[in-house]
Amino acid sequence: MLRLHHAPMACSLASRFALAEAGLAHEVAVVRTARGENRTAAYLRVNPRGKVPALETDQGVITESTAILPFIADLAPEADLLPPPGTFARAQAQAWLSFLSSTVHGAYTGALRPEAFDGCDTAAVRAVHVARIGAALQEVDAHLANRDHLLDAFSLCDLYLLVFLLWRGAPAVAGKLPALANLDAFQQRMLARPALAAILGEEMKLMAEG
Repeated sequence: MLRLHHAPMACSLASRFALAEAGLAHEVAVVRTARGENRTAAYLRVNPRGKVPALETDQGVITESTAILPFIADLAPEADLLPPPGTFARAQAQAWLSFLSSTVHGAYTGALRPEAFDGCDTAAVRAVHVARIGAALQEVDAHLANRDHLLDAFSLCDLYLLVFLLWRGAPAVAGKLPALANLDAFQQRMLARPALAAILGEEMKLMAEG
């Protein structure tokens, strides 16, 4: 059985959403990164980089969201979570996954963890990266004008985007981003999906537990 190592409300939430939408049997192993559980010897045997997500499979461990999400989609082709491999549409999907991982997630890292930039003024680092989040999300917001999804239909790209929209509620970012009406509507549509709403409720409980 697949086993996802996941930290509450982390980027690994996209993989958790994907497994649910794919209808694949799986387990979720919660990794409390705030408590340093990702740096324990036990977890480092799973992922020596000490990060989430990590997906245990019968063939070994896969890390990185941009590798795990397509893997999940290809395990459940009947769910139509990504276009078929080898197609132009699949390359477009991969482009969105890469943009979300490198540009959007990268900007959030600087905004939420500015202390990671050694020797830099944390307030200045945060301000620069909040601006980068805003610019990146404005680009996505414009793309979603008059369309419901990043691709022509619902896909794992939408699930990955949803995670970064939920992060807008983080204290370091809340109230500092531009108006994003198309993304706000997109977020509401995604959260209307029963599987996602149920998972998000569980995530909120996990966050409350600390």
